[in-house]
Amino acid sequence: MQLSGKIALVTGGTSGIGAAAVRRLASEGARVIVVGREGPRLRPSGVPIERTEPIAADVTDPDAIARLMSEVKTRHGRLDVLVINAGVATAPPIQELAPASYEALMGVNCKGAVFTFVHALPLLAEGASVIFVGSVAARKGQPGDALYAGSKGFLRAFARNAGTDPDLLQRRIRVNVVTPGPIDTPLSAAATADPQVRAYVERLIPMGRWGKAEEVAEAILFLGSPASSFTTGAEITVDGGMSHA
Repeated sequence: MQLSGKIALVTGGTSGIGAAAVRRLASEGARVIVVGREGPRLRPSGVPIERTEPIAADVTDPDAIARLMSEVKTRHGRLDVLVINAGVATAPPIQELAPASYEALMGVNCKGAVFTFVHALPLLAEGASVIFVGSVAARKGQPGDALYAGSKGFLRAFARNAGTDPDLLQRRIRVNVVTPGPIDTPLSAAATADPQVRAYVERLIPMGRWGKAEEVAEAILFLGSPASSFTTGAEITVDGGMSHA
């Protein structure tokens, strides 16, 4: 197995892409720490209980992230794979943006992602892999997505630079981004319950269908495995061709 004996951590690992990543990494032998806000929901279905460890943490709180990483250090002493997936997509139209709605989205998507990365740095083992989960929204303008798209564009720029940081490269730490397009998850299903909306989205995708969380998880596995040993600062797009249409 590609990740036998490795320690992985996935934020937002309770459902959707995060849960699929937990299942895939565990299937390749990793012991996966599943991070989310709600303790009772922290074990995704389909993963052997002995392969996962749930830890509740609010990624919008840097102190909570620091405590999370301290717990990981106590339990394992290191991290080999870090998947920064926690994110939200709810934001009002641009004309109605207020500081509170800005903070609610950016606190998770940007501040949470950055400080998860920062507090994990001392734990990252030699040759570790960090994977940020972005969005095609950062590359494909859509009405109503300005703040969300901006947050994901920030992640892409952050990872591009972190992935070429000399101190990290000296430790052979890789930093990359997986960029999903429309993926069929419980969250996206709730947001596009109207069949006409789902059909509209499908028309934007050259492959003519929504993606599966498991398809994104395969890209995450590649970047988390030794197969990506010469890949850093890069982006793998899993969007059915949407960003090129």
